[in-house]
Amino acid sequence: MNIILVAIDLVTVIIFMLILVFSVGIVWRVEKELDLSYKCFVIAAGCLTLAEIIGFYADPAFNIIALSKGLRLVGAGFLLASVFLMRDLLRKLDGEKNPDKK
Repeated sequence: MNIILVAIDLVTVIIFMLILVFSVGIVWRVEKELDLSYKCFVIAAGCLTLAEIIGFYADPAFNIIALSKGLRLVGAGFLLASVFLMRDLLRKLDGEKNPDKK
């Protein structure tokens, strides 16, 4: 059973690393508001990747679990900011929101 859990953790870390690499590639190519949205997304992906890596190697006897939980919270906050920024951008593109107002 432990081998299965380690394999799941390893696959999760690999997926987060791929998300991070592809997101950085997108940020490198976009501009303006989309850039800000993806910068928030990259920070979120980085925080979540670090949280997973810390959780993967953490010894429960240490207080490092609080750091992992904190990184997850920060990552979730940046992910939410990224979604809101993308939502506003799409609303402007659809004409639902006036582009002159912020």
